[in-house]
This record gives sequence, structure tokens and C-alpha cells, in this order.
Amino acid sequence: MLTVEGIYDGQKIEPLEKIPFKGKKRVVITFVNEASDETDSELEINPIIALRGCAKDSNLTEKLLETRREDIELEEKKWRN
Repeated sequence: MLTVEGIYDGQKIEPLEKIPFKGKKRVVITFVNEASDETDSELEINPIIALRGCAKDSNLTEKLLETRREDIELEEKKWRN
């Protein structure tokens, strides 16, 4: 696999270095910079509002408290020995 940096101008990608291949090649394009204000509005969703209520009736608080109790018991056993 070869990695080549480039610039996307909104329509095409221009490589910043020479590409050592001729002809067509299959590529994977990854955008590494943070999304700008020009991204689709559907991506600008408040994650807290979007996830509100998704864990309803799953007893997450109780599960968290139980695992925390187990962690404390393990730590206490470790220090007693």
C-alpha cells in the first residue's frame, strides 16, 4: 500500500507528490482534517440530543454500580494478600 498526500478542492483531488503508477488504480480516499463548516447539515447533529433515551430500560446505572463494586472487591483482595 502506498500513501500519497493531496488536496481536495471540492471537485477533484490533486496529489502533492508524484505517484509512481501509470494507468488506472483502485484507491481509498481518507479525509484527515476535521470537518469544516461546509459539511452536510445532517452531520451537524448534537450527539447528546441524538442519544438521549437510547438506553432506556437497560439498567445501565445499576450495571455500572455493580461493576464498580466488583472492582473495589478485587482491589481489596489484591491489597490484603
